[in-house]
Amino acid sequence: MNKIETHQANVWIAAGVQHSVLSRTLPALRHDLAGSVSVLRMGLAVIARKLDNGGEQIERDAILQRTQSLEAGVTELSNGLRRLRHWDKPTHELLDSRALLGEIWALARPFLALRNIDQSPLPDASDAGWPTQPLKPQPLMYLLLASIYHLAEGAGNTPERITTTPLADRIRVSSEGLMPSTSAPDDCMLGAGVRHTPAIDHLSLLCLADHLQSHIEFESAQSVLIHLD
Repeated sequence: MNKIETHQANVWIAAGVQHSVLSRTLPALRHDLAGSVSVLRMGLAVIARKLDNGGEQIERDAILQRTQSLEAGVTELSNGLRRLRHWDKPTHELLDSRALLGEIWALARPFLALRNIDQSPLPDASDAGWPTQPLKPQPLMYLLLASIYHLAEGAGNTPERITTTPLADRIRVSSEGLMPSTSAPDDCMLGAGVRHTPAIDHLSLLCLADHLQSHIEFESAQSVLIHLD
């Protein structure tokens, strides 16, 4: 295979990884939003029945409790829609590293939650050497999410948690522990799109990084280092 053919093959592989990232992120996020919608519908149905029942005096405390539940559901729905809005960032936009990493971490949460994988909180600004330079959203979004999903599905083993550690010019993504097979999620919970999408392997990640003009390093089978320079 000559250099042109190799480059074209790598471009196709990178495009496949980007599709894999979307096919994992968006269905999981949709599942997350559907839960909030179900809570809202249930709460509205209960309130409507109480209001329509003229034979009973409306209980103020019960209505207030349902209203608070509706408010919580609206908040969750708004947060999910905000994550969707932040996904497609303009290519020229630069964001603060902490804000951007927080958005990406939130996008990964529904997928990891469906697999019962814990998500370690991001370090506080005072506890880590956060990158000081503003970053382009799209390259890091794809690379970080792809690395998270690579570790979450690696070698057929489900880790207990995923951790992201920001450094001055790099971001380390690590998996920790090993979930017992009895605790692994049922495939029916993950969605058909995710079940039939191949796992993101080392070669795929390298092709994606090369396509995005970035550099990654595999420190071990449980750790990926994303270089920001």
